[in-house]
Amino acid sequence: MRVHLFGIGVVFLIFLRPMLSQSPPPRDIADPGIEPSLAASSPIETINVHVHEVNLVLSVTDHRGKFVNRLQPSDLTIRDNGVEQTKLTFFERETDLPIKIALVLDISASVTYLFDTEKSAIRSFLRAVARPTDSVMLFAFNENIQLTSPVTNNWNETAKRVKRLKPYGETALYDAASEASHWLALDQGPARRILILVSDGEDNRSKTTMDMTISDALKANAAIYSVNVNRERVSDEAKQGAAVLKYLAEATGGAYLDDPGHDVAESFVKIRRELRSQYALAYKLSNPGVRTFHHLQVLVAHRMRVHCRSGYYVK
Repeated sequence: MRVHLFGIGVVFLIFLRPMLSQSPPPRDIADPGIEPSLAASSPIETINVHVHEVNLVLSVTDHRGKFVNRLQPSDLTIRDNGVEQTKLTFFERETDLPIKIALVLDISASVTYLFDTEKSAIRSFLRAVARPTDSVMLFAFNENIQLTSPVTNNWNETAKRVKRLKPYGETALYDAASEASHWLALDQGPARRILILVSDGEDNRSKTTMDMTISDALKANAAIYSVNVNRERVSDEAKQGAAVLKYLAEATGGAYLDDPGHDVAESFVKIRRELRSQYALAYKLSNPGVRTFHHLQVLVAHRMRVHCRSGYYVK
């Protein structure tokens, strides 16, 4: 039985070194009132089946942060609970798997003035990335989810619908991200599931907590790519918002985008580059009956870094 685990988990960056240390299984996410950067680690979704084949989506960067997309299976060393996995059943560079995208757009009063810039960046991103086999859903939110709309080729019409919404109220970021994850989880067929969260990271109205939001993303096999649109980075609120966005991305295997020039378009370009540079692979698990936490280590030589989930539970 194949369990699809594409694109989820904590961003895991590993250098190849002579000595490698194992970390303990992750503990629960800290209370959302605590600074996210100080939280111990992220939860890993428990899978209630015996895993016979593990599927991974990962990306590799060199020491300058540039994506490496010419690796061969022999260039990767995969260790599952310390046991090297040699039986790859699938390997694909620049994976062509369908993409399921949830665009989660903050339209609260604090960031709505940026929507004209965001609109152009999102339109360019979708034109470059989305194909007929892909699906995109827009979630526009403030203190409630104000709009849920499938995005087709006519992005301009969707943008007009968002523009007609009145910016007001507070921000329920966790609620919106969880709702988007529920949509991503509706179909568990082979796909890369990503949640693009465009916000300043501030939340003051959610009923959902941070750990619940991360859990929902993991259940959907989704990675969060958070784009920070806050141009004011000095106040405590701005710093806390940035920490929230960064932590959501790290806890789900996505990426945190914070362009120094506050260029939203450049953030979407970076997401597009990563999606085009991912590897998809699968391997037969040598001990599928072991009911325990499985640490994953993917190693590459020559100072390259691997970005993928760090492990999973089976029971």
